[in-house]
Amino acid sequence: MVVRNWLNCSSGFSHGNIIERTMLTKEDPQTSGKEGAVLRHIESFSRAYLEPLVASVPTSHKEIQEVFYIVNGKGTVAVGDIKKGVCQGDGILVPPGLTHSFVNEQEDELLEMLILVEKVPEGAEVRKEALIRNYRERPLGQGHWTHLVHPLFGRDDGLTVLHNVLIVRIEAMQTPDQHGHGANTDEIWYMLKGSGVHVMGRDVCVQKPGDVVACYPSTAVHSLINHTEEPLQIFYFAHYE
Repeated sequence: MVVRNWLNCSSGFSHGNIIERTMLTKEDPQTSGKEGAVLRHIESFSRAYLEPLVASVPTSHKEIQEVFYIVNGKGTVAVGDIKKGVCQGDGILVPPGLTHSFVNEQEDELLEMLILVEKVPEGAEVRKEALIRNYRERPLGQGHWTHLVHPLFGRDDGLTVLHNVLIVRIEAMQTPDQHGHGANTDEIWYMLKGSGVHVMGRDVCVQKPGDVVACYPSTAVHSLINHTEEPLQIFYFAHYE
């Protein structure tokens, strides 16, 4: 089990003015032992924000596809020919080659977001336009006994390395089943709201808001238990093997 909190990660910036804390990065033999370098397929995962009344610099990537998720605040995103207001719960899938930027038009609040990056495999088909949707628009499903799941993005939406990006809710005092995955899987749980006991093999942690847990090694049996009297909410993403 790998556990990191975004507040304990070094700060940098991307897209000109987005202040970013990268929590997880891809494994690299040349940087063996680097904290958070545990992803096998996905390039990186960060928590980031725009300061009030600040805009990011219009940016595009040739081989990179990005998923943004708005954690708090309101703003405007421009992607290709699309310009739209965004708020908490919105996901933005930005295919390679599309110029994109954000504006935080609020005077006293941060525009906080998560940034998920995948490198598009050579020859893979990609979307022509960005996709913007709120997780609340998506149908609710259930898995692992007690996971209440809103699918934000999947392969049918244009993901090329990731299989799923989900918003997962676990109600108060609920225990999901214990399960494991293939040996080369990336499965990541980021706590948005609430707290729970994450058990992986013999490792145990209390996962709180801002904590990310990487199921590493992915074959270990794990479960996230809500031991509190309030629901918890997770930003979840995975590549399965």
